[in-house]
Amino acid sequence: MAFHLSVFVENQPGKLERITRTLADAGLNIRAFSMASAGEFGVVRVLVSDPERGFAALKDARFTVSRRRILVALIDDRPGALHDLLVTLSSSRVNVEDCYGFVLEGGRKAAIVFEVEKFPEAEAALAGTGIHLVPDDEIYRL
Repeated sequence: MAFHLSVFVENQPGKLERITRTLADAGLNIRAFSMASAGEFGVVRVLVSDPERGFAALKDARFTVSRRRILVALIDDRPGALHDLLVTLSSSRVNVEDCYGFVLEGGRKAAIVFEVEKFPEAEAALAGTGIHLVPDDEIYRL
């Protein structure tokens, strides 16, 4: 299983910087991140090179952090590719709970990181569609 980290933070200057400093001091590379704010608080999702070490470092720094299971799909970097992925999942009654993406070096592929409520169903829905699910051990090297 692959994981990203969800960090609950107060919406104040310096909080995001403190997260990135903690991870840098632990020698971890941030592969991707997203941030959502809801008034006074927010959630930062971070895909790091070693989620277990990242989790421990953030816990030690007294952050409220959790590990969340993810899948990563590689799609063509073209208009409609994300839509095609989401249609495939919704047609199989798979709900996407969280999602963000980034374009890979070279610009031909995009990596879509997502949390779903039904992992086996998501994997089955994507099998044979041409959408490549990144093996867990390769995710942290993207």
